Amino acid sequence: MAFIIKDTKLNVAKTDIFHDEAGYAAFPTAESVVFDREKLIPIGLLSFNMFDASIDDKILIALPNLQGIPDGDYGPITYSYIDEQQGWCLDDEYANDDTLEEQDEYLDNYQQAQDEFAANKCLMRRDKKLPLITLGGQPRFGQNWASCLYNELAKNPELDHYYEVTCSLNHPEFEHMSTRDIVYLDQKDNKEYTFIGSFKDEAYLVRDSEYLGFAGEFMVFYQPELKKVMLVAEYD
Repeated sequence: MAFIIKDTKLNVAKTDIFHDEAGYAAFPTAESVVFDREKLIPIGLLSFNMFDASIDDKILIALPNLQGIPDGDYGPITYSYIDEQQGWCLDDEYANDDTLEEQDEYLDNYQQAQDEFAANKCLMRRDKKLPLITLGGQPRFGQNWASCLYNELAKNPELDHYYEVTCSLNHPEFEHMSTRDIVYLDQKDNKEYTFIGSFKDEAYLVRDSEYLGFAGEFMVFYQPELKKVMLVAEYD
């Protein structure tokens, strides 16, 4: 089973971030973090110690500037911290894929969002503040993104019980189950990935969409031993 529901309580409750805060900085620059500027579009810089006090990693939250990724055409996409000189880089299997082309349109829309944030210290849509990112909480199951990571048709009694409990606010176990830590276990290397949160691409890439309900959302996971970020796109 790819997801594990732990007995430990969530360290970070679900929280919408609208501005720069302690532990999170939006639109990081090359001066604040080293990364591959040709392949990665920087969304934020996160201090992982809010999730694990024993680890002080500064994680780059970024979008790959590659065709099809924000459209939900691929499964999980990963990038990793290499060293001080190279910083954060898209993993080779994606960086070396000739079918993935860079997109100038994404960069143009991102620049608009960056300029808006520089002027207003927040992002607005239809006169409402739009979250830069939603940190913490539990990943939402029963959506398309999760099917990229595990077999929903397989026998998963633990997840089945989780669904049963969390679908009913009146269930006696709801309070307990809805506050447990849930991690993704990559069975290839037997490493656990912490769920960091999610962000919507309408904030950064789909600037002029009239159909914001169809804009995508990215689930963000982090593996501290590998210093690897995993993104999974959700398109309902």
